[in-house]
Amino acid sequence: MSAQTAFNDSPSSAGDASSWRLRFSGAKAPATRAVTRVESSPTTTSDIKAAKIDWLNATFDAPAMSVHGLMTFVGGLMGRTITGELDGGLFGFTDRNRLTVRLDDGAKVEIGSIALGGESQKGRWLLQLNGKGCGLVTDWASLQELLEGLDATISRVDLAVDFLDGEYTVDDAMTLWHEGAFINRGRNPELDTQGAWHEGGTKGRTMYVGKLKNGKTLCVYEKGRQLNMPDSNWTRYEVRLGNRDRVVPLDILTNPEKYFAGAYPALAHMLQAAAEEIPTVREEVKGSLAHGLHHMQRCYGKYLHQAIETTGCSALDLVEEVRIVGIPKKVEPSGVVAGLAWPELQAQMERLKS
Repeated sequence: MSAQTAFNDSPSSAGDASSWRLRFSGAKAPATRAVTRVESSPTTTSDIKAAKIDWLNATFDAPAMSVHGLMTFVGGLMGRTITGELDGGLFGFTDRNRLTVRLDDGAKVEIGSIALGGESQKGRWLLQLNGKGCGLVTDWASLQELLEGLDATISRVDLAVDFLDGEYTVDDAMTLWHEGAFINRGRNPELDTQGAWHEGGTKGRTMYVGKLKNGKTLCVYEKGRQLNMPDSNWTRYEVRLGNRDRVVPLDILTNPEKYFAGAYPALAHMLQAAAEEIPTVREEVKGSLAHGLHHMQRCYGKYLHQAIETTGCSALDLVEEVRIVGIPKKVEPSGVVAGLAWPELQAQMERLKS
């Protein structure tokens, strides 16, 4: 069975969801048609680059190259040098090489793993890139080419699409589920919710459609509130695909929009409204940094003031004394690379004070 045919869905109940198609696409509902995981929506254009790879697990038979050679190749796709450190096992592999890179400011970031060894693995290797690692890759085509040459299998891949201004929200996803817009194979996938659905406050909400153990799920969550921006409408839709009962084609790495749009009927018309990557990563780093600095000011601002007043040191000397080179766990390195203007950060800190 080929990758293309193995990744097809059975015909969906698209006709049962004509109301959501009309309401959310802003156009006349299309005729009933099968929606597959490999096809893009008729409204999705090839120049829309809104979906991004947010996690990757790929396995393959032991290659001719060494672990260091593989690290060098992947590092070249990020424009950085990768270092590896043996650190236990992973998923039944006995030897896990924990991968890290250093950013331009010297900060050290963990970006994934290379794992191998163990009788149950029969000589296979695992390449894992976490969200931070995926955010640093600038040449997905070359990674796809490498994995094709290794006859690799993708065992997990996450596709993230962001709506910074709430063009599609968690409430929209809930409405679409109730209207049958996620129906594949004749029935609605399972629904699970977490977070502040029934009470007030700033805690974000999360909605899961389907189960990852079955090979496919959609996670919709209030990303802005996760990053401690209570007035943010930023919502992330994230399709998570596994290889249980399906083959995940390797060209998903270079055509993530096509597979995002084809994962569920409800997603087919969303990409026109999605945010591109650079604005997204800037928002992410802005929210995380502003939150940390806001609480530093609230908890330790007086200590900083008294240190300057008592010792006569300069603000610059004090900052250099307490500063630690690195990236906080909640700050994405891709956002740091993208840059952020100081007035933007100040404005977000002021909003947190109110």
